[in-house]
Amino acid sequence: MPSSSTTSKTDLRAALLRAAEQAIDEHGIGPVGMRAIARRVGVSHQAPGHHFGDRRGLFTALAAKGFRTLAKRMRSARRRIPDDATPAERVATLGIGYMVFAEQHPALFVVMYRPELLNADDPDLAEARASAFGILLDEINDARAMGWGRDHSETALALTCWSTVHGAVTLWRDGTLDTFFPGLGGVEAAARLVTETLNNALATASVD
Repeated sequence: MPSSSTTSKTDLRAALLRAAEQAIDEHGIGPVGMRAIARRVGVSHQAPGHHFGDRRGLFTALAAKGFRTLAKRMRSARRRIPDDATPAERVATLGIGYMVFAEQHPALFVVMYRPELLNADDPDLAEARASAFGILLDEINDARAMGWGRDHSETALALTCWSTVHGAVTLWRDGTLDTFFPGLGGVEAAARLVTETLNNALATASVD
C-alpha cells in the first residue's frame, strides 16, 4: 500500500494539472505560469517546480494527460460499437470520439498539439501519444482486413482520417464552423458528417 506521503504527492500533482487546465480554459496558454498555478492550488510557489521542473515540463505533463484521456475515450467508444456495425461505421466512431474529446477538454487539446511548448523526448508523452494513435491504427487495420480502404496504405488511411477530423475540430475551435455552417448542429454533428462521408466513400471504393 502506498504511503500517505506518496499519495499526497500524487494528489498534489493531479491538483496542479487540473489548475493548469482551468487557467488555460479561462485565459489561454500565454498567461499560465508556475506561480499562478501554485496560487490556484494554495501551495508554495516551489511546488509546481518540484513536480514538473519548469513551464515546459508542466505543459508536457498536460499533453501526456490529454493523450491518455483521449485513448481512454476512444477505447470506451470502441466498446459501445454495435457488433453489426460496418468497418466504415467503426472507424467513424473513433472520429466522433475525437471531436467530443476536443469539446470536453479544450485546454488539454490545445496543449497536445503545440510541440514548441513541449519536451519532445519525454518518455511519458511518447507513450501516451503512441497509446492513442495505436487505437486508430488498430481499427484501421481491422477495417482494411474486411475490405474497407484496401486500395490505400495504413499510413494514407490514418493520415486522411486524422487530418479530416482534426481539421473539422480546428474550424469549430476557431468559430469558423458555425459561421459557414450555422445549421449544422454543433461539433458532434460535424464529426458525424465528416467521418461518415469520408469512411463511406472509402468503403464504396473498396467494392468497386
